[in-house]
Amino acid sequence: MAFSACFGGIIFNMLVGVGLGCLLQMSSNKWVVRLEPDDLLVWILAGALGLSLVISFLSVPAQCFHLGPMYGYCLIAYYVVFLTIALLTEFGVIRISTF
Repeated sequence: MAFSACFGGIIFNMLVGVGLGCLLQMSSNKWVVRLEPDDLLVWILAGALGLSLVISFLSVPAQCFHLGPMYGYCLIAYYVVFLTIALLTEFGVIRISTF
């Protein structure tokens, strides 16, 4: 049950979250969905996800798959830093002139 929830929860969130957002945007813009792939926030999101996966891919086998509380604390700290950077970027505090 836990194993299926690990995959099912993510898929459900992606389908409902992205689907509902696109549906709302399509209802207000006459069936046109606008995606911004060149936005700085997209690169921050993709980079943070990639870095998190690489760190986990390297650190979990290095700990022989026995994860302690320090790993959880590091993930929480990483998420707080990521969330702070993403919010500052979204509100325009962090800007890069090329984007």
